[in-house]
Amino acid sequence: MRLFSSYQRLFSLPEFGPSLFAAVAGKLQPGIFSLALLLEVAHYRSLNEAATVVSLSTLAGITVPLRGRLMDRYGYAKVMRPTLVLYLLALAGLVENERAGGAPVTTVACAMAAGATAPPVQIVTRLMWRSLATPELRTTILSLDAVLADLGFIAGPMLAAFLAELVAPWAGLAAAAFLTTSATVLLLLRRLPQPVRQEKPAARDWMGPLRSRPLRHTLTAAVLFFLAVRSIELAFPAWAQQHDAPLMSGILLSVMAIGSVIGGVVLGALPPHWGGKASLSVTLTVLALGTALVAAASQTYVAVLIAAAAILGLALGPTFVALYSTAGDLAPPDMAAETQSWIGSFMALGGSAGTAISGLIAQKSGPGTALVVAATAMAVASYLARTAPLKQPVPAEHADSPA
Repeated sequence: MRLFSSYQRLFSLPEFGPSLFAAVAGKLQPGIFSLALLLEVAHYRSLNEAATVVSLSTLAGITVPLRGRLMDRYGYAKVMRPTLVLYLLALAGLVENERAGGAPVTTVACAMAAGATAPPVQIVTRLMWRSLATPELRTTILSLDAVLADLGFIAGPMLAAFLAELVAPWAGLAAAAFLTTSATVLLLLRRLPQPVRQEKPAARDWMGPLRSRPLRHTLTAAVLFFLAVRSIELAFPAWAQQHDAPLMSGILLSVMAIGSVIGGVVLGALPPHWGGKASLSVTLTVLALGTALVAAASQTYVAVLIAAAAILGLALGPTFVALYSTAGDLAPPDMAAETQSWIGSFMALGGSAGTAISGLIAQKSGPGTALVVAATAMAVASYLARTAPLKQPVPAEHADSPA
């Protein structure tokens, strides 16, 4: 089909096959790791202890921007090789400590070490995509990346549960280690371009890319965006509980996830002059309107709410594409990896805030109010995304390099 000619050209690019395998492995790993860690520790200890271990491991993941800065400064191989070794040693230590009934503090230390040293595969993958595709295929390749991320978070937990139940408690962590190793090796074998070196490295500001006001606006938009996403994800179960329909929670979330995958696929298939119009401010505006529609539909019939959730989901995938693309365009030439790292960290911050805030609002004022708050957050994020590029021109061809 002519509509999907962009994907046909993308699949014919040199080295696309190994790059795709690395991307798939990198997208499956996060979905597997958290649940696999929970199941491994819960097998030997209480579920509460296991949840604490997972939370602390996730908290240690805030060091990703540091790893991004190190990659920008010293190159990808010099950072990814030693972090991979430390990551594998941490997982091996955790599994052995659990098997031997060791001290809980050792388990926590190993879990935090794994969170702090996991090779930033997804960051390097996004930078790899930007270097691999021509400008007219960039939206297509980033759309594919977003779709793989959605599928990874759906399939990853299922695979982790399957392995833990049918193989062994440690099998999920072994799968996460294998996928991380495979993705890291494949990325390094691609001979990624070296990071751009500034003539005066001593002049680098300690704030790094955060010194850029347009980028700070974009990162703040990312916080509000993911705050809204988490609010929506929590509002659906609250609505289902309120209406004594527990199955509706899973149905609404699944419909939204399917819509996100479809939206990402369609965006990637559009011609460049159409796909390029899906800017971050546009997709966030659509999400704000879609969330308001869901809030209104929550007061009507179930079928209307399901349809509204599907419409809302269609804009989710394109928003992730626009967010990572905007961050890449605004990244200073020698700070590409760190910039992409900050995007993930700020979204995690927004997700944590969204879970806490929307949980309280849904409990006191109902899921409809939580959805209105989410729509407002999306609208403010859209305004920030619209004003950010006006304050600084987008850098030129440095965006074509993965560093």
